[in-house]
Amino acid sequence: MLKRLSLQLYFLLIIAMLLCGRAMARGEDHGLRFKSERYQGHRYIAVEIDLNQADLTHHMVNPKTGKNYVTFGALRQLLRTKGEALLFAINSGIYTKEYKPLGLHIEDGTVLSPLNLVTSNRGQGNFSLLPNGVFFLTERNRAEILDTDRFHQRFKGDYQGIKAAVQSGPMLIINGEFNPYFFPESDSYRIRSGVCAQDQGRRVTFVVTEDNVNFYEFARFFKEELHCQNALYLDGTLARIYFNGRTYGASFWQSKPLVGIWSVIRPS
Repeated sequence: MLKRLSLQLYFLLIIAMLLCGRAMARGEDHGLRFKSERYQGHRYIAVEIDLNQADLTHHMVNPKTGKNYVTFGALRQLLRTKGEALLFAINSGIYTKEYKPLGLHIEDGTVLSPLNLVTSNRGQGNFSLLPNGVFFLTERNRAEILDTDRFHQRFKGDYQGIKAAVQSGPMLIINGEFNPYFFPESDSYRIRSGVCAQDQGRRVTFVVTEDNVNFYEFARFFKEELHCQNALYLDGTLARIYFNGRTYGASFWQSKPLVGIWSVIRPS
């Protein structure tokens, strides 16, 4: 009897491991890699995207309602009607009280909001914790992060060749160094999300915390764990990542219109 029970438990364990591996493979087979880890006693979720295998898409307005998406579920439902499945999503961008982009926002090569060159912090929140920056994707499907001044100097308002972009802030890591305005003793603790581009833009890593952390610790994760040369803060209190049917980050009850969503989609 005990031997039979042991065999049953063994086979159940094997099945569970296979199912777990299959669930993870649904993402990794499409160029996504999921990682959950503890850093400085806090939980971090990181999703790495290989742009040689996956395409990032930028959304803001639900075409069915004409309004911003409020949840990843709304985007997922829309995709289902088109025979597509949502593998990954993250919200991003600094916004106004009316839930409009406060900085550059590009979708499918179309500029929906201009570059913001603000240099004061009146009413701009984290966006004016300088320097802020731009995460963008080229038509060649390569990603890059530049601080706003360098981005402006390079492109001078001519964004041909850029298919998607978001301006946010502050910059977390600048040319391998911490943002000089971050301090270890800061008492500003929030759920936070950010992004890093590596390997000459072929690899992107999005990160969200499951615990409240300050900017300094969050930036340290990008520098020490991910070894990023440049990293950009994306969102705070409402920061979330969706991966293979589960959402990480901010609590589900904290729902407001999302000003931007980066996603990876595949045929269902």
